[in-house]
Amino acid sequence: MAEEIIDVHCGWGPTPAAPTWNQTETVQSTLAARGITMACLSSLLARRYDPIGGNETVADTLANPGSPVQLRGWLVVQPAQHEESSAQMRRHLYSDNFVGAALYPNPATGEPVALEYSRELLILIRRYSKALLIETPTAEAMWHAVEIAGFMQGVKIVASGMGGEEWRAAIDFAVKPSNLFLDIAGSLVPEKIRYAIQAMSGARKLLFSSTAPGCDPAANLAMMDEAGLSSDEREKILFANANRVFGWGTGSVDSPADVTLSAMGR
Repeated sequence: MAEEIIDVHCGWGPTPAAPTWNQTETVQSTLAARGITMACLSSLLARRYDPIGGNETVADTLANPGSPVQLRGWLVVQPAQHEESSAQMRRHLYSDNFVGAALYPNPATGEPVALEYSRELLILIRRYSKALLIETPTAEAMWHAVEIAGFMQGVKIVASGMGGEEWRAAIDFAVKPSNLFLDIAGSLVPEKIRYAIQAMSGARKLLFSSTAPGCDPAANLAMMDEAGLSSDEREKILFANANRVFGWGTGSVDSPADVTLSAMGR
């Protein structure tokens, strides 16, 4: 039996470094080679400029997921496209294929997700009783995510990226809200995991994420290895906390077939 690994935030769509990251077979085999047993996909196209087209592509992929990695999705929504986002939530968030909605900084300006301009969309998201992912590449973005967590009491929120290089300040911001979880993506610094565990009195609010293909899951797993985690801390981060966030049962997953480790999306 293999260690279960739930990657809570992966991309979907080709990039210059991973030109076939829109092919299910490539994504499945690459993630399986890294030991991933489940991955939650978010459309790169939807994040940049076409939420409708990108989300529909992910939905089509989830309808024919392949194996051995279980695939789920994040529905990318945009406050500036309120009506379109509302329609897509009605279409997709009742499906078990989608774990929740995802909000990203403005692709043109980098402005972080903030309560002041996303309030109406957040009210709609709350109706579906699913998780919300907010990308937090800076400490400022995490500050806004904390404010949103206060507004969204009862909704489990995943702050993805742990503040990037500003991880220490971002973690300090994120200590208090009980409904705010941090994934370990972002800066590949093992110290940040130990710092987060100390600041939060345990690993109960940390989740594994790679943001592949932007970062190889093997790098994030190596960071965890270097952090010197206990078996309990490791289990919480790799899958137990994700099961709690998404309301899933726990259990082991059979080991995927041996696959030679190759470059991402090649």
